[in-house]
Amino acid sequence: MKIAGIDFPGALLNALRDGELVVFAGAGVSMGEPACLPSFKNLAKTIAKGTGKTLHCRDPIDRFLGELQHEGVKVHERAAEILSRNGLEPTELHRNLLKLYSGVEQIRVVTTNFDLLFEQAADDLFGSVPEVSRAPALPLGHRFKGIVHVHGAINSPDEHGAISPPDEMVITDADFGRAYLNEGWAQRFLIELFSNFTILFVGYSHNDTIMNYLARALPARETNRRFALTGKCYNDTDRWRLLGIKPITYPQSNKDDYSALNEGVHGLANLIRWRASDWKRKITEITENPPSLDEEAEDLIEYALAD
Repeated sequence: MKIAGIDFPGALLNALRDGELVVFAGAGVSMGEPACLPSFKNLAKTIAKGTGKTLHCRDPIDRFLGELQHEGVKVHERAAEILSRNGLEPTELHRNLLKLYSGVEQIRVVTTNFDLLFEQAADDLFGSVPEVSRAPALPLGHRFKGIVHVHGAINSPDEHGAISPPDEMVITDADFGRAYLNEGWAQRFLIELFSNFTILFVGYSHNDTIMNYLARALPARETNRRFALTGKCYNDTDRWRLLGIKPITYPQSNKDDYSALNEGVHGLANLIRWRASDWKRKITEITENPPSLDEEAEDLIEYALAD
């Protein structure tokens, strides 16, 4: 169904309706205003300031951060400080993604982000925060609810406003090795997650080496339940399909234009909340007018009559 120029597949809409959709959010969700938090690459560059080390374009980010830690840089502490500045507020995308769920008990969000903006947005919207899990203490991937920080998260400020960063934040190559190989708690959680739910990747580039291996290794039957919202300007459709993920492209006027993404998620959230009276009103409005070439109206009628 087309909403705000984005063609959302029926399988995704049905999973959302049936309570089987998981939003998998990456750094892109927290990069917009007013949060304006950095991407993983820019976070690494900021952590490296003053060390004399430079991150080059082809350097694996986790290995670069691992080298900094090996040389005595307090990588986790610096990351927590950067990501927990005063006055940090969630983006509209945080809120709109949570609005896909009818209540706080229905939320299923997995994020690689260390910030607590989804928790803040949930409290703003629903007046409470769902169950929150953070690495390495992850729930069972086949029946979790709430918000899961699969790579860990910063701690909430204490009564003095101080942040004590957990060492469990998955930032360096050694951290990724423990999470996916030696101890394997992230790997176990994600394999169960991908095997039991429909996944919508948002703001996540899927550039982590281990995650790429994991995506390619999933059975073919698991690859038709994973979708990624991706901008038209990025032209990465072939890469997503190679990973077994169906791209859902949103229009862009340039690479920095994410307005259609937010508008589309907002429209999808509104649609899912429609009651019978809302459907009656909208269908009546459409059918009182002569037939048109409006794809969104056509898709809406088709989706309604298919139920």
